[in-house]
Amino acid sequence: MIVLSGLVVLAGLTALYLALFVGRREAKLPPGPPTLPILGNLHQIPTKRTHLQFRKWAKQYGDIFSLKVGPATSIVISSPRLIKQLVDKKSNLYSRRPPSFVGNGIISNGDHLLLMQYSDRWRTCRKLVHQYFMEQMVLKHHVDVVNAEAVQMLRDFVVQPEGHMKHPKRFSNSIIMSLSKWIHCSVNCCT
Repeated sequence: MIVLSGLVVLAGLTALYLALFVGRREAKLPPGPPTLPILGNLHQIPTKRTHLQFRKWAKQYGDIFSLKVGPATSIVISSPRLIKQLVDKKSNLYSRRPPSFVGNGIISNGDHLLLMQYSDRWRTCRKLVHQYFMEQMVLKHHVDVVNAEAVQMLRDFVVQPEGHMKHPKRFSNSIIMSLSKWIHCSVNCCT
């Protein structure tokens, strides 16, 4: 009986805590729409055309406003000028990726540019990739590769119409291989 009474009191205190604190906006946060206990603003966020509701809130609460989604807080910035300022002035804070054991540890062992953490090594790799895939390089060399592969694919369709499912695969694979490894794929690459 004492254990049951203790559980009832514990459940009551938990419910009171949830009702008083979870879903409430802290005083230091930007203003936002009124919240409900536990839910916060979850009930006010539409599932479709959310941007229209955000626009209404931006007009009402300003370019920066906060939303509570249960215990989590979301800060919404609706001004392109403010976003640019944040990205330009605080880029070192926002350039990090969240750590990923699967992405960095298992899949790429930290060697894949898309999964790599921001560091000197990442900057070096990015500089190399940018060197080969910047707009001038694409216009100068890559368009020629794509055009040549498109001509080859059309020829393949004429010469081997029965391989109509393989030809687009060879086309895309050959472009990727040509641009990354400078290797051209023959018709038999995709078999």
